[in-house]
Amino acid sequence: MKVVFRVGLAILAAMLFTVNASATGSWSYESLKVTSGGVHIRTACMMPAEGKLSKLGMKGSEGMSKESEAWSTELQSIVETHLKSAEVNVVSASAAASGAASDDELRQVLLQIQGKYNSIAAQIDKKPKDIGKSRFTLGDDVALLPCTANADVLVFVEGQGQVLTGGKQAFGILLAGPKDSLATLILTMADAKTGEILGFARMVNADKFVKDSEKAFGKSLDKQFKKMRIGAEADNVKKKGY
Repeated sequence: MKVVFRVGLAILAAMLFTVNASATGSWSYESLKVTSGGVHIRTACMMPAEGKLSKLGMKGSEGMSKESEAWSTELQSIVETHLKSAEVNVVSASAAASGAASDDELRQVLLQIQGKYNSIAAQIDKKPKDIGKSRFTLGDDVALLPCTANADVLVFVEGQGQVLTGGKQAFGILLAGPKDSLATLILTMADAKTGEILGFARMVNADKFVKDSEKAFGKSLDKQFKKMRIGAEADNVKKKGY
């Protein structure tokens, strides 16, 4: 009887592991101004990416500051690469215009804009459908960034990842709890002149996102950019008369 019970438990554990390992997907919401082709996104100003990794073991969660910094750089590079593939020009929000504000002044503006985004990020995540109703905005302070003068959108890149240790994974298989490492990539686009939030995409992946974030999120990014009809897709909208 004990043998049968153990076999049944092992089968159940394997099923739970399989379901959890396939927990991937992506979705997005965008303003009608974007999907209708009213806003043609051809140039994107990139805010510095913010990736945060944590390690979850038997003794609890701990930060991974060094790995988080490297992951932030990687996510920034991946998003920029796929934007360029969609025929979108990419510029850095950290780049100062000739004869414009000093590095310190630019840094303060970046912190100001990032702070405004952080203050409404939770609301956007909770009610993303309201993007279609033009209910979220960063205000026209975004125009203080030199890069926005020639950009269509200001882009925010966030990464949130939880890495499970081997012991925690094994424990999760047997008992209720997380069974795999899991990461979320969040992409938010705001109008570069008015600050209105025009698009929000959330991509989830349970693969080896730390070692190969391109494999984990690359296809999802392409899918979302196509759905949001940015870059070359905006030209297709006009040609087809959508």
